[in-house]
Amino acid sequence: MNWGYKIVFGLGAFMLFIIAAAIYMVSQDTDSLVETDYYEKSLSYDETIQKKENLLKDQAKPTVMVKADTLILQFTGAGNQGLLLFKRSDENKGDKEVPFATQTQVFKLPLNTFKSGSWNLDVDWKHQQISYLSHHQLFVP
Repeated sequence: MNWGYKIVFGLGAFMLFIIAAAIYMVSQDTDSLVETDYYEKSLSYDETIQKKENLLKDQAKPTVMVKADTLILQFTGAGNQGLLLFKRSDENKGDKEVPFATQTQVFKLPLNTFKSGSWNLDVDWKHQQISYLSHHQLFVP
């Protein structure tokens, strides 16, 4: 076989690879950058903005610490109730929602069932009928 046939076969194999890769990418309809419920979330965006403004106005941002395998939330006042939303930046399958209620200023949550690594934590809670939303990043060992 001379060099002309080798070039033609090599070019043909490359074209087949590109076509197969394009078909594979088009058939996989998973776009993790777009949320599936974006319309519903856009309707509640005003409520989210109000919660963040309440957080700044009242200076109610909780202190978040991870000691050993326990998450410790230190609130500015007692009697808090809400939801902790843990999100992984590398995959959304491991996201967790944990409801909480505490009569004191401190809430503790064991993290031994959580995958180690970086987590984004959204704390959505009410204190004395005022809603707050706070974002935090934490590392679970």
